[in-house]
Amino acid sequence: MVGGLGIDNIKRLKLLDRAALEASLDFKFGKNSLLITFHPVTLETATAAAQMAELLAALAELQNTQLIFTLPNADTDSRALIGMVEQFVAGHPNARAYTSLGQLRYLSCIAQVDGVVGNSSSGLTEVPSFRKGTINIGDRQRGRLQAASVIDCEPNRQSIAAALARLYSAAFQSSLSQARNPYGEGDASDKVVHTIKHYAIDSIAKKAFHDLPA
Repeated sequence: MVGGLGIDNIKRLKLLDRAALEASLDFKFGKNSLLITFHPVTLETATAAAQMAELLAALAELQNTQLIFTLPNADTDSRALIGMVEQFVAGHPNARAYTSLGQLRYLSCIAQVDGVVGNSSSGLTEVPSFRKGTINIGDRQRGRLQAASVIDCEPNRQSIAAALARLYSAAFQSSLSQARNPYGEGDASDKVVHTIKHYAIDSIAKKAFHDLPA
């Protein structure tokens, strides 16, 4: 139990400042900005497309908020979700979608936005290190350790809207400075190396072979 290796990257990378990031993205952040990543779900009652429709409906109600989408992974139903995001972006000038931001731009975005919305593991494992809020939708990440900065909600527009209101509330925003990431503070690599260097290698059981009857 050494923590999350992704946090080591956060601590070691020199992130892009807002101006450099905006130039790289060809997109301007606003007074309010959110980063959205919603992947297909395979073990929940509602389909991924139905859940995405609820998320987009909730986001459409936001005022004066810039929306940055990273497109979903290649799991089943991803094409349908990508099409829905692209259609949403085409009708909303405050939104932009990217196939992949890459590690540097993705982490730099987290540092600039108000919070992260969706069902990606990054919202639980990396975002808390930035002292930013996460809206975690549905059950895709059920069972993972969670920081106090994570807001769980159901995959319907009413629950998502309530979570967005809480994210922007003064009380929640003021609590973020005290949030701690349960996945560590960025020293996981050193702990891995220390464990390997000091592990009693001789105690590892050697392979055992047995003759089978002819």
